[in-house]
Amino acid sequence: MVGKHISSEVFKPLIWGKGAYSSLFIFFVSVMISVTGNIFEWGALTSFFKVATWCSLLGYFVCSIVYVNIGLQGWNTRFFTILFFIVLFLFIGMALVMMIADAMYIDKSAFIKVLTSGFVFDALQLSVVTSAITVLIALCFAVPMGYVLSRFRFPGRIFVDTLVDIPIVFPPLVAGLTLLIFFSQTAFGQWVQEGMGIEFVFQPKGIVLCQFVVSASFAIRSIKSAFDDIDRRLEKVALTLGCTQWGSFFRVSLPMASGGIVAGAILTWARAFGIFGPLMIFVGSFRGRTEVLSTTIFLEQSVGNLEVALAVALLMIIIALVALVTIRLVGGKALVKI
Repeated sequence: MVGKHISSEVFKPLIWGKGAYSSLFIFFVSVMISVTGNIFEWGALTSFFKVATWCSLLGYFVCSIVYVNIGLQGWNTRFFTILFFIVLFLFIGMALVMMIADAMYIDKSAFIKVLTSGFVFDALQLSVVTSAITVLIALCFAVPMGYVLSRFRFPGRIFVDTLVDIPIVFPPLVAGLTLLIFFSQTAFGQWVQEGMGIEFVFQPKGIVLCQFVVSASFAIRSIKSAFDDIDRRLEKVALTLGCTQWGSFFRVSLPMASGGIVAGAILTWARAFGIFGPLMIFVGSFRGRTEVLSTTIFLEQSVGNLEVALAVALLMIIIALVALVTIRLVGGKALVKI
């Protein structure tokens, strides 16, 4: 009897865990088939997989709740766990319902238009190129800044550390307005544009500048966290073995912080890729010149093309999800401790 009880306790987590993962897999497959079927008007198949979507999601929630309650003693403890998980699942379910509802609103004509329209491809290309350039520039600042904030104590450090976080907390529109006033109303800003001939207002270069101002703080914070997690004794050992400060940084600190650097770069790219407000103020949305995917959504929605706008939005959501999953896989502990 004891052996059977132990065997049951061992296999319960395995069974319910596999049930949760299986339900989650069925959910993702059902969502993809439902959305595809809705686009191409596969009536019966779409209806079936819509039901499978919500049943599998419910199955995942139930299996997860049972899984975490295995081994817990007393109904009071179990009720506590179940209540808190219900709150978690309500939030997750609300987010999934909204995303799936948006996806189900897309029709065949909107899907084809997004795939074949030149302006969508141009906007996607400009979004990818400008956000990639932004990441490179941000890393040039974020790596040394993150190291300084992590390793050195200096007068006014708290003030500097706070300034780094300001772009994270203030409204993005403020960034666009600030840049517009600086380059159009101040003497130095006008000199940069007119004297040096480097134009930012209503120009593609302004997109990179907006993206950098809004997103660079994420890279700095992520990389600082990565350096914080490195044992400083390893750097000191490298110095005692004959390394210079440069050698210790490049041979010890930088390689060990690589996960946080990659995570910061991806998060910075995702943030830059999706900004909207500052761009509308600082560079506008001129088709073929300063239009990126986020402004494409606004332009299509403003003329009543909701299906096209949602199709582009769905594309951006997918890109964001891929970026977040990648960060989880490579970032480790350095996942932006703000």
